[in-house]
Amino acid sequence: MTANANVSTRWLDRVWSIGIHRPEKRSALDEAMFDALAKALEAPQNDPEAGAVLLHGTADCFCAGHDLAAFETLWPQPADGAVVRLLNALVRQKKALVAAVCGPAVGIGATMLLHADYVVAGQSATFRFPFVDLDIVPEAGATALLARRVGDLCARDWLLSGRTFDAEEALHRGFVSTVEPDADVLPVAARYAMKLADKPDGVVSAIRNLLVEGATRTAEAAILAELNGLNTRIPEVIASQKVSVHRRSEAKQTD
Repeated sequence: MTANANVSTRWLDRVWSIGIHRPEKRSALDEAMFDALAKALEAPQNDPEAGAVLLHGTADCFCAGHDLAAFETLWPQPADGAVVRLLNALVRQKKALVAAVCGPAVGIGATMLLHADYVVAGQSATFRFPFVDLDIVPEAGATALLARRVGDLCARDWLLSGRTFDAEEALHRGFVSTVEPDADVLPVAARYAMKLADKPDGVVSAIRNLLVEGATRTAEAAILAELNGLNTRIPEVIASQKVSVHRRSEAKQTD
């Protein structure tokens, strides 16, 4: 579907699985890969059969970030540029997003994880935000999202030092959800994604939106947003249940 040899897509039941694999470049992203990843993330958003998205790299590397050789041709980015479209696809994600990480996750390979709902890291996983050493600022909303996830001082440490940290530190700080043996990472992530895919699609999207927007709301504003959601959702659920009961009743009469 993505028409790119380095970005693959496939269905795992109701989970849309996206793989990044460019082993000769440690899965660093060039323009074509940014474009393919954006399209792969956009593809299931309005598909009612898609319950969740699974994002993974190879057994040795998740993603080494932006291919530095592509910097000159990609930047500055136009409004419809490949990098911009990938970042928008991440932040506008409607489906539950699960990530499986083995080996290095660097630059955008690390910042994209801030948009995931669950991150399974292998024991070999390492993470780095190298922007300060490249003399550039972070991307993918990291300056807003990282501190929310791991705390202000930790975010400052990781972003200002540009140091590498391992899976255990990432788990301790709340950057990843669980650490597993490398061989188990993809199966564990796939099983969790399948669990989320079985949840009602509309409510998963609604909860994700409330969580994202709630990070900048006061408690009072969050309560009002939740009430608006409940006022819409509960009548829909009740109506759906009534239809199910009616259909079961008709089926019994037919029998």
